[in-house]
Amino acid sequence: MSESQPNITNGELVFTSSVDDLHWHGQQEAHAFERWHFDALSDDGREALVIGFHDNYPLSPRYFRQEQNLNGHLDTAGKRFPAVSLIYAVDGKAVVRTVNEFACEQFSAESGRVKCTIGDSSFELETASYGSGFVLHIDLFTARKLRIKAELEWLSIESDLSESGVGDQANISSRNIAVPRSDVSGRISVTDRHGSIRRLIHFRGTGYHDHFRSCRSLTETLGSSFGGRAHFIDSTAIFHCHDAGNDGVCSKLFLIKDGAMHQRDVVQKDEGLVRTGHGFKVPERLSLLSDDKIRLRIKPIKVFQSGFFESRMISEMTLTLRDGKPRKTVGITELLTPKLMSSRFFRWLTDLRIGKNGKGPIY
Repeated sequence: MSESQPNITNGELVFTSSVDDLHWHGQQEAHAFERWHFDALSDDGREALVIGFHDNYPLSPRYFRQEQNLNGHLDTAGKRFPAVSLIYAVDGKAVVRTVNEFACEQFSAESGRVKCTIGDSSFELETASYGSGFVLHIDLFTARKLRIKAELEWLSIESDLSESGVGDQANISSRNIAVPRSDVSGRISVTDRHGSIRRLIHFRGTGYHDHFRSCRSLTETLGSSFGGRAHFIDSTAIFHCHDAGNDGVCSKLFLIKDGAMHQRDVVQKDEGLVRTGHGFKVPERLSLLSDDKIRLRIKPIKVFQSGFFESRMISEMTLTLRDGKPRKTVGITELLTPKLMSSRFFRWLTDLRIGKNGKGPIY
């Protein structure tokens, strides 16, 4: 197996693993966006935590309005819609969930430095005597005027597995799997409008971090996609499948083992479909097979986030390498369906779940 290098495929979508390339690139195209994604599962697999920082939130109805505004006649023309999202779930049920969208003036990042602030939330890459990782400060509002404050750390275990990133190349869409495996710890508090603590959560588990950016809209970049990752005892497996338009389906498997990331094209086989809480279909079972007989089987078991454009599940994953021994664990999988944003009704319902102007969402 050879180490993965940056690879331009399927409409210039680049896969890489570069910590140096995690900084904000400030792409100026009208629909450009960047997302820094953090997720983790607790040591017992019961708790799931997903956090996203967006310089321009592509699932926002306001972003969609701008995407449709080709002639620049709407008030949103040229604006950005930064947002921070958080979901914490236990046993497949969302306990804490929110998305807060901010004015573009409340986004701050430095090109060349891995640090980002949106509203009163932020993340930063830091180095200490015990290693390097990300420190996250979260301050968001949820429905019923509850406030989420969190201090969390993603301490890198496996990271920076490509020789370089893609820098500031023009017309590039990139998924930077910079930190496939992290040790995650910290606490989350939920307080009411009077400042009384309603819930205090101490979290510890294994996590993941990537950075996705594109000069095009999310719909143009991915169409619809299904992906996820799982941490096994001796390896980490990450898969990515998306509709590549006239090029068919892009299906990739990334295997992180012995300090290197190996990339493979895989054949995708769906084994039945099930519906999420909003009625959208996800594979009941999915099998990915490479030419050299490495196989990853995915079986969604619990949906902990069900939306019109984005759903997440706890999934059972079984990895079989060339030694023929199956490895089984649970991981996080996610379904993205941005094409459904063309529905005005779905956008209206989704907007009720987005907090704006320093206030929490309606529900």
